[in-house]
Amino acid sequence: MEVDDKLGGYIDYLLRANQELIVIEAKKKDIDNGFNQLAAELIALDKYEDNDNIQILYGAVTLGDIWKFGTLDRRKKHIVKNIHSYMIPEDTEAVFSTLLGII
Repeated sequence: MEVDDKLGGYIDYLLRANQELIVIEAKKKDIDNGFNQLAAELIALDKYEDNDNIQILYGAVTLGDIWKFGTLDRRKKHIVKNIHSYMIPEDTEAVFSTLLGII
């Protein structure tokens, strides 16, 4: 996805439903750096997406065994990082419930 000369790159996974969900893989087992990448992708998707009816963009960053979720409020231009990390297999039900709730 190319948005402008500052925002461009590849989204690992983009699932479209009533809302948007991005799932990316964090690099070098660094969930915080992965969340920064996710935030940049949410901002890029906000600029790229022309459907103004979608108010919230949802994202998740994962190391496979660790998941962290976040949102971008498109009107307020505000990113929220969920402080809770979910562990697999302990929190598998919570991860899938969150994913299903979004899509």
